[in-house]
This record gives sequence, C-alpha cells and structure tokens, in this order.
Amino acid sequence: MVEGLPLHCVSSMMAGFVTAFVTSPVDVVKTRIMNQASKHLPRDQWLYRNSLDCVLKTLRSEGLFGLYKGFIPNWMRIGPHTIVTFLIFEELRRLIGMKAL
Repeated sequence: MVEGLPLHCVSSMMAGFVTAFVTSPVDVVKTRIMNQASKHLPRDQWLYRNSLDCVLKTLRSEGLFGLYKGFIPNWMRIGPHTIVTFLIFEELRRLIGMKAL
C-alpha cells in the first residue's frame, strides 16, 4: 500500500486489534475482581483472592476464550480511537514537513 488515508486506516485498525488482543485478558480479570461482592463478605469468602487466582479459575471454568469475553466491543472501541490518533499524528507530521519512515 502507498502512503495515504487507506494505509493509515488499515494500520490503525491492526494496531487496535493487537492492543485489544493484549489488553483484553487484563481487562476481564480487572472487571471480575472489581465486580465481586467483596464489601459485604469476609475475605475468606471472596470468589477471587487475587489476579492470578482469577486467571486460573477463569481458565479452568471457561477455557482460554473466557479471558477474551468482550473482545469485539473492546476492539471496536480502540480501533476508531487509534484511527483518529494516527490520522492526526500523520497530518501534523505532514504539516511540519517531516517525511514518512
């Protein structure tokens, strides 16, 4: 592909995909730990003791795909964000006369 809008859009969506792929398991674990009813229960009755415990229990009960719940919405949120970010960056780069790598 040549330098231009189509290349920037495709590259941005791919960067968003990689970002979503890497961060989705962390986001799932964080959300599950935050949503457990820990305020009203003693610590020994919590569903998850820590992040590693949450990962292991999720893998045992739901498999690897359990860590990727909500992947598509996450990607659809990050993808357009990276498109706007990179398009602005490329336009600013062009305005100051900096050449593409």
